[in-house]
Amino acid sequence: MRGGSAEMAKKALLIGVSKYDRAHDRALSPLPAATNDVEAMYRVLIAPDLGGFDQVKVLADPDCQSMKDEIETLFTGCSQDDLVLLFFSGHGLKDEKNQLYFATRITRKNAKGGLSRSTAVPAQFIHEIMAYSRARQQAIILDCCFSGAFDPALQAKDDGSFDLQGQLGAEGRVVLASSNATQYSCEHKRAGLSIYTRHLIEGIETGAGDLNQDGQVSILELHEYATKKVQEDISDVTPKLVIVKDKGWEDEGWEIILSKTRAKGDQSPDTKKQEIDLGEVLLESRSEEDTAYNAIPSLLLPLKPLIERLIEQLKNYCFSHSRSGDVSSAVTTGDTLELIRLASNADWVFLMSQSEGQNSWQLKAQSRLSREIDSGDYTEMLKAEVLASIASESVFMAGHHGTYRIVYDETTEAAKAFILIPLDSSDDPEFIGVCGLSKDSHYLNDACTKIITSFYSAAQCFHAYPHWQPSRVEASILDDLKRDHGFLPLSFYNRRFELFCDRLSQIVIYFEPILDLRKVAITGWEALARDPLSLRAPVDLFEAAELWGSRFIVQLDMQLLKLAATSYRQAGLNARRNRRVNEIIPLSVNVYPESLMRPAYFKAVREITTPDRDGYTLLPSDSLVLEISEKADLPAYQDGVRLKFPLEAFKAKLIQYVRELRIQFGIDDFGVGYASVSRLAGLRPPHVKIDREILHQQQAEIIIRFVREIVTKSSELHLAKIVVEGLDEQSPITLHQLHKLGVAYAQGYIIGKAEPKIYRLTSEKRKFLIRSIQVDPMED
Repeated sequence: MRGGSAEMAKKALLIGVSKYDRAHDRALSPLPAATNDVEAMYRVLIAPDLGGFDQVKVLADPDCQSMKDEIETLFTGCSQDDLVLLFFSGHGLKDEKNQLYFATRITRKNAKGGLSRSTAVPAQFIHEIMAYSRARQQAIILDCCFSGAFDPALQAKDDGSFDLQGQLGAEGRVVLASSNATQYSCEHKRAGLSIYTRHLIEGIETGAGDLNQDGQVSILELHEYATKKVQEDISDVTPKLVIVKDKGWEDEGWEIILSKTRAKGDQSPDTKKQEIDLGEVLLESRSEEDTAYNAIPSLLLPLKPLIERLIEQLKNYCFSHSRSGDVSSAVTTGDTLELIRLASNADWVFLMSQSEGQNSWQLKAQSRLSREIDSGDYTEMLKAEVLASIASESVFMAGHHGTYRIVYDETTEAAKAFILIPLDSSDDPEFIGVCGLSKDSHYLNDACTKIITSFYSAAQCFHAYPHWQPSRVEASILDDLKRDHGFLPLSFYNRRFELFCDRLSQIVIYFEPILDLRKVAITGWEALARDPLSLRAPVDLFEAAELWGSRFIVQLDMQLLKLAATSYRQAGLNARRNRRVNEIIPLSVNVYPESLMRPAYFKAVREITTPDRDGYTLLPSDSLVLEISEKADLPAYQDGVRLKFPLEAFKAKLIQYVRELRIQFGIDDFGVGYASVSRLAGLRPPHVKIDREILHQQQAEIIIRFVREIVTKSSELHLAKIVVEGLDEQSPITLHQLHKLGVAYAQGYIIGKAEPKIYRLTSEKRKFLIRSIQVDPMED
């Protein structure tokens, strides 16, 4: 190490971006591993017997400005002999000029479908900040996948390379990257740790990264070790190392030492393990009398009463307001805080908001004060011992759901806990204070604070959505716990399924027409689920199904299939009475790939399409098209066994449906989610729906022609049916353009909105559509 000053400090900033704001376009997929990478790196760098860093700051899911501020603070606050490390795990992006950017929580598209540069941090900014830093030992570690480019036109021209050295390299600086191009797939960052980071951590913790066995792990040794291990896992990925050697680098043997290795005495002794040989063991099927074994209890289970009390308080509130004649039942912020106080047995609950442009905070809303509390004494205690002595950085610390302090209350002669919980659902910094809990309360954990913030956020929806019910709030709490903790107690899972089924039972079916551009007639309908109160798609049901897994997904698809078939039959009877429709034309029903692999769904399809003893068929098989959602991946397991070739197994299942039940399949939402050319060509479906998002791409016509060519070539035994959906009067592509592109079918508001009935086109509507198809609007 150059210099060897005793006053040298080791500083690091660890940035992980896993989540992206739902308020913006969700073009970037979440990367759960990113924040895991940061936590693991923090653990080894801060350890005195390993990294021994003096200062390690973690920044999880920051916005653009926060990320820039922390990077600048890191490098400008250094002395000449300091070692400074910047670690980033998340999405890397390129613009049309091949300039690198690093995604933040708010990164999104611009109006033209490209990267909105103001929402991401450019590599040039980091380069310039580091160039002005006094620190001579600078290192950057990037665990990025640069596959997040937005614009398909750019991806088509992309040769997979980028000039990492030109954009981030400098004398005396080392840059490590998990890949040498755009080849590093985000699939390797889905869970656990990213592969590259995992091997970096492994090299430090085990000492395996100390290749020259000198008791120290240099950043160059560590990269060499991680590169070898990564390529053992993924042969076509080559991590990248950038060093611009300045004068004296090789002469002085200058090298950044990142960590020590643990002393041999600290490691486990290299002795032969004693092993137990159990032989072959058979696990018996559990009988009702078997009570010897129980499931390991969850630490979340004691919080179940809190959820129940919160919902019970909300129900009582709504009931009392409805009896008093206030039918809106809108819950105010103060009311919400009061419900939290009552459910948690707290002294007081309040909401603080930061004053605009200032470093001061104002009381925004509050609950009532517990009866036995003196407001004057309590106010003084709060200001002097709780709020005045805590920094806002402690409340909003990354990786924590809140902070607390134990304060002795002289009035009650008891030690009490005061919890401060940051709100991540607000655009402006806010936090909730829950005051006066027992110091031994089991509410002093992050799951409890998550329950409180989830309840607060969901209860506020009563303002915007008066039709919301307390059950929706309870479902939101359980969903947030599921996202944060993964595995939940069985009672939580069963309760969520109960809420899910209850919500599902309220759904109705609407029908949206599919237009044949050649006949200018309705030749099919798509069944769409609708909330009967808002008349919008029940997005919460789809999100819950994808979050909670197979049981929810299959229940959703079976229920909607049966409801769609029944509603379609009734709509047809009503139409015939009105002498408007005399034949049954195909009905398209969406389905997740997971459901199609399940025997229960196969049975449901057979019951609907097979005549009963009286010859009655709810929906003839030739009138049913199952549209496979591209927003979900193909199942990786069947009957508990991992599939070696998921696409082949899925295709075989579809063939069984076609051969035994004589139904048709289509691909829905092509262009989003898990849509891929290989999946399209591999399944060879007779129907393909191009998602409305494609219409807003700059190269939409090229994409449509490409899909049409792929489908036509892969569907030699049947006439392929391509449907472009989402058309309205503001769509950038017109019916005339689609007709010229050879697309025969279209769907959207311009043809007809979804309704609970089916019908034929009126003469006026048909004339309008004929003109729209035949006449170019630019020439009209």
